[in-house]
Amino acid sequence: MPVVLVHNEVKRDPAHQWDDLEGVHYNYPSKYRRLMQPGEPFVYYRGVHRASGPRQPAEYFGAGRIGEIRKDPDRANGWYCAIDDYQRFAVPVRAKVEGENREQIPLNLWRDGVRDLDPAVYAAIMAEAGLAIGAERKEDLVTPEPAAVDPITIEASDALIVPPRLINPSATAGTGKSSPRRSARAKAVGDWAERTALAYLQTQIVGCRDCVHRAAQGETPGWDIDFINAAGVLQRVEVKGTVGAAFTGVELTANELAAAEVHGDDYWLCLVANCETAHPKVQMVQNPAAKLISGDWSARASLIAVTFSSKS
Repeated sequence: MPVVLVHNEVKRDPAHQWDDLEGVHYNYPSKYRRLMQPGEPFVYYRGVHRASGPRQPAEYFGAGRIGEIRKDPDRANGWYCAIDDYQRFAVPVRAKVEGENREQIPLNLWRDGVRDLDPAVYAAIMAEAGLAIGAERKEDLVTPEPAAVDPITIEASDALIVPPRLINPSATAGTGKSSPRRSARAKAVGDWAERTALAYLQTQIVGCRDCVHRAAQGETPGWDIDFINAAGVLQRVEVKGTVGAAFTGVELTANELAAAEVHGDDYWLCLVANCETAHPKVQMVQNPAAKLISGDWSARASLIAVTFSSKS
């Protein structure tokens, strides 16, 4: 049964201050346990209040599936669910059609953080968003291109990596995926993240010069961008982007991992969250290979390339 997850930008009641991260995990009280079932589809909903100021129409702005469910270690009545297969809608879907709410529910249910969603209403929302219901793989989903976001404000962050205790290790959301099986939308998000990373390096890294976007030139040296730093040393930057608010992990190709191991402190992972919004966040991580060697991060094989050849 589809559900609605309420994710408001402004939370005026302290009792509603739950630890939600768009596209990563959802934090909720025990009263919603019946509704939260792994594998079930959901849509995100936000009301009329916005952090930017003026009220705006209530809308649905993304969809995915409920992932692994875990107990909240900090709240006796709290739970977390991972978010799987998340896609933000290129254009939000209005909650009202010709003045009538899409969801025909009692007034008191609008106050709930999680609520059942009529399958027909879910289908209508997904259709208007341009997402195919029943696609076998996330790669099969097709969404319209978003309107250009200009200008944007890029914010540096040191909090885009989610603590391991809150995540589903098998989740696909927020992985900065670089698989060759990416959908056209995933490629668009990746390209957007690279352009944002390029702008960040050029404007916010002191002493940055001779910045070259290798990926845009069709080059695959094991990183997307390189530049000369203030000390005159070449720095290499691999970019990973997500439409979500943070990362549960990233996927590195064998080429990228090898380059990271060779170049050590001169190799960076640039994480770009909130892609395709006016307020993306960027976190630079130096020497990701060292984090794997030290055990701070762990890795598992996610794709094996097989080449067919005949025996001589």
